[in-house]
Amino acid sequence: MRRLLDGGPLSEEAFARLARHFREPGVWAVYPDVLPALEALAAREIPLAVVSNWDSHLPRLLALRGLSRFFRTVSVSAIEETGKPDAEIFRRTCERISVSAAQALHVGDSLRDDYEGARAAGLHALLLDRGDRHADVAERIASLAELPARIG
Repeated sequence: MRRLLDGGPLSEEAFARLARHFREPGVWAVYPDVLPALEALAAREIPLAVVSNWDSHLPRLLALRGLSRFFRTVSVSAIEETGKPDAEIFRRTCERISVSAAQALHVGDSLRDDYEGARAAGLHALLLDRGDRHADVAERIASLAELPARIG
């Protein structure tokens, strides 16, 4: 049996159905600020990468959603056998795009895994705080539309 986050049982069959569902590109919405931000950064030839705590199907999902073209590499915890907030996944990703940790900026929506994890690994970090839940974090943005201006 698999366990839900709340500790309840989940059969292997139910887990497999859920996994298949979430691997379908049509069930995922892309926020309206994503493509304009990626296009602006790509136009400036800023090397971009994905660092994700997800399964091995993420690269395919990004390709099917038309997003993979923006990223030089996609580091996925299920493939890397390490994940955020561990510094190793950030280190590997920086190496793959030929930037030092001190030159890199990580943007993510998890305070612990993204913001704190990236900073502990020596990267600069911005917390994507769409719901304005972390007013105490100075280095945060409410939308990816803010990102190109923040990079300067």
